[in-house]
Amino acid sequence: MATLKEIAERTGVSMATVSRVLNFDETLSVSPDKRKKILEVAEELDYVPPGRKAGARAASRKKGARPRIGLVHFLSVEEELEDPYYISIRIGIERRSQEAGFELVKLFKTEDGYHADQLRNIAGLIAIGKFARAEIDSFRAYCSDIVAVDSTPCPSELDSVSVEVDASMRLLLDFLLGQGFSRIGFFGCREIYEEYRTYLGERRYTAFVEYLRERNLFEEKYVSLDLLTARSGYSMFMAAWEKRDIPEVIIAGNDTTALGIMKAIHECGLRIPQDISVVGINDIPTAQYTFPPLTTVRFHSEFMGETAVDLLRERLEGRTIPKKLIVPSHLVIRDSCRIENGEEKMDGFVLHA
Repeated sequence: MATLKEIAERTGVSMATVSRVLNFDETLSVSPDKRKKILEVAEELDYVPPGRKAGARAASRKKGARPRIGLVHFLSVEEELEDPYYISIRIGIERRSQEAGFELVKLFKTEDGYHADQLRNIAGLIAIGKFARAEIDSFRAYCSDIVAVDSTPCPSELDSVSVEVDASMRLLLDFLLGQGFSRIGFFGCREIYEEYRTYLGERRYTAFVEYLRERNLFEEKYVSLDLLTARSGYSMFMAAWEKRDIPEVIIAGNDTTALGIMKAIHECGLRIPQDISVVGINDIPTAQYTFPPLTTVRFHSEFMGETAVDLLRERLEGRTIPKKLIVPSHLVIRDSCRIENGEEKMDGFVLHA
C-alpha cells in the first residue's frame, strides 16, 4: 500500500502537498500538471498489477516499428483531474499498450472539440467515456477497429468494456436495506443524450430511482443532482442541510462527490456514521484515507483499461465478431457507513478493508 512519503518522493513535493491534493483541497495553489502527477502516482502505487512480464517489450521491439493506436477521451485534461476513476482507466490503457508494444496517441476533448488529425495512420482506437453515434462515425474515418470503455455505443458493431451499474446499485441498496436504512439519498448527476432519449452517463441515478420506487421508498427530497465534483458534493449537502432534508445515508454519484459531502457534514457538526452515513462509488485511491475511511463500490477501472487494449489487439489480429465485456464490482466496507447486522455477505459482493 502506498504511503504519503512514497508519493511525495516520486513527485518531488512535500507530504503536506500530497495529502492536500489527495483530499481535493480546493484552497491549495498547485499547478494542474503537478496535481495530475500526484494523482497518477497515487493510483500507480496503489494498484500494482501482479505478474508483469518484462519480455513483452523486448518481443515487440524485435518485430520492428510499433503499431500506433489512438486513445480518445470524452473529458478534457482538467475534467479528468476531477475524477480519478478515469485517470485509472487511462493508466490501465497506457500500461497494457506499453506491454503490447503499441505506440499510443492520446486525444483529450478541448473547447473546440477534438483535433482528430492526430489520429491519422492509427491501426485502432480506444474511446473512453460517452460518445454519440456521430462522434463514433467521425472516428471511423481514421480506423475501423474501435473499443469503447465505460459505455456501450453501437453494441452490435463495436467492442466494449463496461461495469454492471444496475446490478451494482441493486446489490448496494439491498445491503443498505439489510442494515436497516429506509431514508436513502442520492447526490450525483443525471446526463441526457438527446440522440438516444435515455439516460446514459448516470445510469447509477436511474437504477437508484427504479429500485426504491419498486419498494415505495423513493423520496425526491433526498435526491440532489449536480456535477460529479467535490465542490458540487459540498454544495448539495449544504443546500439539503439548510432545508433539513437529510437522509440516513447518502449514496454519492462517485467518490470525488462523496469527499465534498463528507467535508460539508463535518462543517455542519454532524458525525459520520453516527448521525449520517456516506457511501461512494468507484473506490479511488484516496477513499481509504478520508475521515472516516469511505465505504464505496469498487469498479475495477484499471483492469477495464487493460482489457480494452486486449480487445483491440484481438481485433487487429483478425477477430471480426464484437465482444461486450461486463466487469463485476464489489462493495468495500470501511467506516463511513453504519453497520448494524454484522458481517453481511452477498455472493462475494462485499469486501472489508
